[in-house]
Amino acid sequence: MYYDELRKPETHQQSVERQPSGVRVIACCGGMVIVAGLERMTFEVLRTLRQRGAEVHCIVNTWENHRIVALAENIGASWSTGYYWYGFGRRLFNPIKLAQFLWDVLMTSLGLLRDARRFRPTHVLLPEFVAALRNWPALVLLRLIGVEVILRLGNAPETGRWHELVWRWAVNSVTNRFICNSQFTTQELLGLGISPEKVRYIYNTVPHRQSNEGQIGDAIREANKVIYVGQIIPSKGLDLLIEAIWMLVALGYDVCLDVVGNIDGWESPAYAGYRQSLLDRAAQSDLVGRVNFLGWREDVPNLLARAAIHCCPSLPEQKEGFGLVNVEAKKAGIPSVVFPTGALPELIKHQSDGWVCSEVSAKALAEGIEYFLSNTSRREQAGQAARRSVERFSLERFADQWLAVFEQEHTKAE
Repeated sequence: MYYDELRKPETHQQSVERQPSGVRVIACCGGMVIVAGLERMTFEVLRTLRQRGAEVHCIVNTWENHRIVALAENIGASWSTGYYWYGFGRRLFNPIKLAQFLWDVLMTSLGLLRDARRFRPTHVLLPEFVAALRNWPALVLLRLIGVEVILRLGNAPETGRWHELVWRWAVNSVTNRFICNSQFTTQELLGLGISPEKVRYIYNTVPHRQSNEGQIGDAIREANKVIYVGQIIPSKGLDLLIEAIWMLVALGYDVCLDVVGNIDGWESPAYAGYRQSLLDRAAQSDLVGRVNFLGWREDVPNLLARAAIHCCPSLPEQKEGFGLVNVEAKKAGIPSVVFPTGALPELIKHQSDGWVCSEVSAKALAEGIEYFLSNTSRREQAGQAARRSVERFSLERFADQWLAVFEQEHTKAE
């Protein structure tokens, strides 16, 4: 379906808020399947642009696109499908894999040019670097006719010679501006040789969720509950958190852990057995009944509001670029216990609105959780400080900074 077939009627409030901006954005969303942090924040950017009068068209993949189509339609954007079939990685040294990817590049680029001819964009928004590679020929041509390319960097890039070559010579050549989501992500990108003049960072805001957002005030806080929200993969450190819960139980604390994340269904072969190992550990006699696996949930704000302490134990190899759930925890008024990795120390103020562990270990996590678990007044004060600190990540600030990016580029183009 093309953009002129999918335009939704605007509410009166939307039409009053919007002012014609002349900005027309194609977002290359073909790599998106699930709705996680990268997807949510890409669409927060697009929602902001729509609310200020920009026209937005999303290109999604031809398979498993229903979640992303729903996000596009929710903000009143149009959409079409692109090729986006074969993957990208070091396996491209295999001649067959390389040929498949080059075919993908050709077909995906032709799709972008087709939609650009119909939609006539002023900008292309890339939500991750692989979108730049898949659309590389089309982006070269679009830049030649004055279309600005903005790459939003939600995850810190991998390092090493291979990635340095990809970023410096392929991605950089078709990108006007890189917008990172933290100082950590910015420094990782600059370390690959990207010019500082093309790079800035904009902190994320609290993501929009459609389920139960208005019911947070009705939640009853459980003083002994710790919560984890995120992917269930080794680099997220959930196994260490479960061990920290065991340590606290052994010390006599009546503590429990809610785990929010996909525990069922398909599991990457690279992580085979990890989920089962967590289930088996939680079922042992010293922890039975203490760890609750809630699965994938959309009512995260309510779940956070019912907990006393949030924990984000991402390991160094995760290179956590931001961690959206940390600002959601702030909005819910609970402190976060985090490892000193990635961008997490930028978000959490130690012993004020949370706890930044001294090292990466289960013992360090237990120490941070105990700091708040053992003192009700301390925990409540930290929760209040966390709620106040949401101002650093306000929607207004996020919107103003992102609009400035597109309006600046649009003015330069004119």
